Amino acid sequence: MFSILVAVALFQASYGCSSDSFTVTSYTTTNLPLATETAIIVEFTADCPDSKLSAVIAGEVLPVYTTSDGHMVTLVKEHAALPASAYNVEFYDEAGISAYKNHVKDSSTEAPTPVHTASVNHPGVSKEGLPIQTEFIVMVASLLVWWGANSIKAKISE
Repeated sequence: MFSILVAVALFQASYGCSSDSFTVTSYTTTNLPLATETAIIVEFTADCPDSKLSAVIAGEVLPVYTTSDGHMVTLVKEHAALPASAYNVEFYDEAGISAYKNHVKDSSTEAPTPVHTASVNHPGVSKEGLPIQTEFIVMVASLLVWWGANSIKAKISE
């Protein structure tokens, strides 16, 4: 009986989620005029069979979605709520996220170790490009062309 329990425990340990099996890519919003909110998107691949993962970004617990290419977690907030910084993304399995929530509720419990941790550098949002909008430049150019054509027409018809 004891040997069966040891075999099952070894199988679970070898079938688990190892931290070297993670490949992470990330994206953050940087262009202020094109976005009303800041988004942090983290895509990763992991060899975590049949495990439901969760992520913690800036203290917020988020679900991890499975895509055809791997897994993804997204955090979207107002620009002021996500300033320029390096954000740590901690990935937990079901038991780990439960322990994390207990740790947040009751600070006396020990913080669980995540399955994997990734760092996302968010440079912040900024206004890129010209100091005035291109629509304004086009409108002024159109008015100048119209005024020039109208002036030439008035001289010809005199």
